[in-house]
Amino acid sequence: MSQDYAKRNSTRGKQQPVKRSSPLPAFFFGTVFGVVLANMLPGLLEKAPDASAKVEDVSATVKASAADLKFDFYTLLKNTEIIVPNDQSSDAAQREPEENFSYLLQAGSFKLAGDAEALRVKLLLLNLTAKVETVGLGSGEKWHRVLVGPFTDASSMAYARTKLSENEIDSLLLKRKL
Repeated sequence: MSQDYAKRNSTRGKQQPVKRSSPLPAFFFGTVFGVVLANMLPGLLEKAPDASAKVEDVSATVKASAADLKFDFYTLLKNTEIIVPNDQSSDAAQREPEENFSYLLQAGSFKLAGDAEALRVKLLLLNLTAKVETVGLGSGEKWHRVLVGPFTDASSMAYARTKLSENEIDSLLLKRKL
């Protein structure tokens, strides 16, 4: 019952040579495709200038209508006199109310008190004075505003606003009576 495995493997290891197909059909197909494309290409290119001609017609119409426009404000402004009041009492009246106001920066407004408190803690870590103010709406909803300030001068307010923007926190300037 002994078998000779060497003879059996020798026929199995030899593979039949692969028949290669001729490149002639691919060459013929490519040539026919090229000829058809070359005949259709001029027809495709002729349609594109029609679209640009329409654009040129529209631009010519716009230029013609723009040429018809006349502006009279050059002559009207020369003939008009503007009177600027030099009343010193109005300047003093405007300055007094400014002193009765304080400025705040609103850093956020939240429905949940926990979110407002988290932002307040973050602002405290940035060395900014922050507080949470609860506001009730007419519909019964409560919103929690996070306010930074109050500021008495513009430089401290600008510093706080810069600090907020560096930390990607949008702020809203609020002006309140004292």
